[in-house]
Amino acid sequence: MKSVNIGAIGCGGMGLNIIGRLLACDDRLKLKALYDPDKRSVEEAQKRFSSEPKVCSDYREMLDMQDVEWVMISSWNCYHCEQTVAAFHAGKHVFCQKPLALNLDECLQMFHAWKNSGRMFNIGFTLRYSPHYRKIKQLISEGYIGRLISMEFNEILDFNHGGYIMGDWRRLRKYAGTHLLEKCCHDIDLTNWMMGVRSRRVASFGGLDFFLPQNAHRVDEIGESSDGKKAYATWRGLVALDPFLSDKDIVDNQVAIIEYENGARATFHTNCNAAIPERRMYILGTEGSVRADVLTGKIEIKKIGFNAQIENASTDAQGGHGDGDRYLVRELADSMLNDVAPSVGLIEGMESAVTCFAIDEAMDSGAVVDVRPYWNRIDKEKP
Repeated sequence: MKSVNIGAIGCGGMGLNIIGRLLACDDRLKLKALYDPDKRSVEEAQKRFSSEPKVCSDYREMLDMQDVEWVMISSWNCYHCEQTVAAFHAGKHVFCQKPLALNLDECLQMFHAWKNSGRMFNIGFTLRYSPHYRKIKQLISEGYIGRLISMEFNEILDFNHGGYIMGDWRRLRKYAGTHLLEKCCHDIDLTNWMMGVRSRRVASFGGLDFFLPQNAHRVDEIGESSDGKKAYATWRGLVALDPFLSDKDIVDNQVAIIEYENGARATFHTNCNAAIPERRMYILGTEGSVRADVLTGKIEIKKIGFNAQIENASTDAQGGHGDGDRYLVRELADSMLNDVAPSVGLIEGMESAVTCFAIDEAMDSGAVVDVRPYWNRIDKEKP
């Protein structure tokens, strides 16, 4: 029976989570090699996996290993392009965590390397695999709400989650890109998927308004959690700076308006300091509405009419990723073992990233941004 050897570039929490699920999914999947510049991450990976993978001194050493067929990239976002392109040049298939890359030039480099390689590429858009969002997409595709007119969606983070981001490597654009790109490209991808067409015009406003030195007193005012952890510090990464005192250049809140090529419009809201977290969608069409929140798992639908009633269309999926990790791993294993093309790949990653680039350009410039020049460049350069 066919077995597949995997190399892991980056051994942080998300990377180890997916690899662990993959290895548990099928014993024909083997972790052959790993690389991470942080020894603590390497040690954690060695503790977690008993397969004794080779620890490489550089990711290129891994790419030179002829028996490694798939490379899983979970490094900082600023390295996604370099490492993905190198992996394709080495003849490897690639799984890469989101977002795709930090700018359009990098996205296009990855696209050309992928097309020229003939290899498979899967991006870690976990939410795409969630039964929760697949149910919503099904309702839209089957015409339950008629023609889509407008929608609201958000990603509102618990205050401790926000504190983690503001003290982590993700706090700096040079490493992670903007907050919208790093954290919310999932959500932008979902809305692109629901709309079924490209974005056309965007506007946005945002700022760093809470995680500032003058608000550090909130830590003592809130006190400790039941297990003795300080407020805004219950999530701890390897960097773990004070979220109020750290140097940072990302926003902690942002709103955006997106107009799509079909004339439908969407509003998006993110905030990193919430008492009531949400990951909600409210979608309105000519014939009905869908209201959903993946954190609770609830999906409500209702037709427009005097006697129509709100119906429950919920699945069993709920929580931050809506059980998407489980289904992503199943499909990824199918790609690895049976050569099945990924259902979400580089094109979707690029379209999400481009929409984020345009939204952040609008926020930084204070102007309404026409997204079509981005698409024109992509279409011109695509083979």
